[in-house]
Amino acid sequence: MPPSSSTDMHESADLDSDDDITARYTRLLLQAVLTDDPLTTEQALTDAAALGREMVSRELPLEEVSEIHHAALVALAQAHPELTLATVADKVTAPLMEAYMAYSLAFREQLEHRTQAILSARLDQLRRLEAIGTLASGVAHEFNNILGSIIGFSELLTDEVQPDSSGARYLGHILKSSFKARDLTTRLLDFARSMPEILEPVNVVPVVGETIELLRATLPVHIRLVMDEGPGQAWVMAEHSQIQQIVMNLCINAADAIQGRAGMIRVGIDTLPRTSDQPGPIVRLSVTDNGEGMTPEIQARIFDPFFTTKPPGRGTGLGLSVIHGLVTSLGGTITLESTSGAGTRVSIDLPALGGHTPGPGHTAPPKDLSP
Repeated sequence: MPPSSSTDMHESADLDSDDDITARYTRLLLQAVLTDDPLTTEQALTDAAALGREMVSRELPLEEVSEIHHAALVALAQAHPELTLATVADKVTAPLMEAYMAYSLAFREQLEHRTQAILSARLDQLRRLEAIGTLASGVAHEFNNILGSIIGFSELLTDEVQPDSSGARYLGHILKSSFKARDLTTRLLDFARSMPEILEPVNVVPVVGETIELLRATLPVHIRLVMDEGPGQAWVMAEHSQIQQIVMNLCINAADAIQGRAGMIRVGIDTLPRTSDQPGPIVRLSVTDNGEGMTPEIQARIFDPFFTTKPPGRGTGLGLSVIHGLVTSLGGTITLESTSGAGTRVSIDLPALGGHTPGPGHTAPPKDLSP
């Protein structure tokens, strides 16, 4: 094959601008094919490796990379129809392999960096939760002692005043506010509690049904709360109150997201079998609303303690943090899907009792109670 001339190299450079990856790739293939100079060939291989890394930096999918390879080969054949297939194959194989290998290595490195970033973010979140949990526990215990005195002496003073007097009304307000504060400290302690709970077999279906009936009486009339038809039984190892608290907090958050307009909250229960990605069968509890949804920025902080988008006086920011702690302590996971303006779906996956889910005919938990 004759050595490459300046005219040939000029033709390859004119295929397109250097900013176009396909044109640049075609040019380096021409360099490899139209020269017998080892240094020029080596430079083409170096350029191919650099181009492969650049395709990863531009986040080009593998399908698009294959299209670039194809387009470059077509352009090469059209520019030099005199080249035989054997010549092209012999000269082009090396830069093709170099570009693919560089792309693969750079893509793997990029995936490793992203995985490490995700793991670091999750570890930071766990550390924040642990630190705030320790702080919340100490504050809650001290505050509980103060509230005990306020509630106790207020109740004693209630017996000393006339029931219809203004003093009795003032004491009623004091007690009402004190009980609210006591509930808040209880939630703080639930969030911070690290003592192992006494778990027992719980059929999630009736517990969720009972909780929904209670919620229907308290939610605004313009919000429909429905429970999707599902399995008759779904057993997990938990405390009855934990399942209730999870459902109540999720539904109340959903109602707040709907705000003053008409809306719907759907609660579903599913039993999912073991899969290659899932070591055992799970019970999935989901709560879906058609409220205002969340932006990605809010989703990133939604499980942070004391973070809330509600106006002052309407939320403490502990609801989802408590749920996160409960679900984690039960060996489960919680995922959130939300689009701003289109609603939110929260899914909680808990390990099914005994490594399997009871069939429709079961009315008692499985004999194997190991979680």
